Amino acid sequence: MLALRRLFDAVVSRILIWMLIVLLAVMTVQIVLRYGFSSSLIWAEEVCRYLLVWVSFLAAILAYERGEIASVPMFRDALPRKAGLVLALFANACGLVLLAVLIWYGLVYANRLGSSPIPAMQFLLGDLFGPGLPIPKVYWVYLALPVGLSLFALRLAVDIILYARMWSTGGYAADLRDAGEIEAHG
Repeated sequence: MLALRRLFDAVVSRILIWMLIVLLAVMTVQIVLRYGFSSSLIWAEEVCRYLLVWVSFLAAILAYERGEIASVPMFRDALPRKAGLVLALFANACGLVLLAVLIWYGLVYANRLGSSPIPAMQFLLGDLFGPGLPIPKVYWVYLALPVGLSLFALRLAVDIILYARMWSTGGYAADLRDAGEIEAHG
């Protein structure tokens, strides 16, 4: 299960790296064109904005993995083994419930408000090349929240399974984080 978790984190990391490379490349080109040649790309700012939205929701998964999301592990680790595992299971279960609500409303929002075309794409494809080309909708931008948080929920569910296994094997909740760090650095 830890190998699957590591693979999941590696895939998300690679996707984030490529998104950031594209984001920085588009920003650099936009800056050079704007300040060096007094011209700019019509679509660059929108692409950067949308990539930043996607990067933010996907990066939350890695922030959780690294322990950079607010939590109180000292309290959990100070408790006896079984109580610490119960607290970890309860906290992750509450997180799953919260994420499920956010995913649901993210999908509702995307479905209700995502039918309008992306403005820059409408200009580029529709106005320049005629009405025949399909224009991407903002739905794909709004989908960043439910997709990113669904992956985050999957990550929490894996930890719930690992905590449940620790219950039967006698492990401590802190062992899960330590095992991930040892496997990542070892």
